[in-house]
Amino acid sequence: MLTKFLKFIKICQSDIILAITVVLISITAFNLGKISAFKQQKTPITITEPGDRVQGIGYSQKLENNSLNPKPSTLNPNSPVVASKNSTSKVYHFPWCSSASKIADKNKLTFTTEAAAISAGYTLAGNCTR
Repeated sequence: MLTKFLKFIKICQSDIILAITVVLISITAFNLGKISAFKQQKTPITITEPGDRVQGIGYSQKLENNSLNPKPSTLNPNSPVVASKNSTSKVYHFPWCSSASKIADKNKLTFTTEAAAISAGYTLAGNCTR
């Protein structure tokens, strides 16, 4: 059996040497890459407040007061909610949700409050937040 193994090695000697060489080069390249990554001292990225200030109002304050993009937390929780008449999922949306604007006017069902929609068997849409 040992003689058969040695005979096989002599026949495939060049292929075996090539395979061992490829494996050793791969291991060496991988470890050199890891070493070079450790040696590089990169400075971390920091995010700072933008210097955009107008008459003492900061950037974050301007976003909160932006009437085009209201935050749901600043809106009235008793505002009307909408649902689709043709929907089989029976979900309702707040007016600021993106899905509410996708409902056609002829299919729009409006509830005066969120409680009215819940009592009618509707649930809040998953992509809509209070």
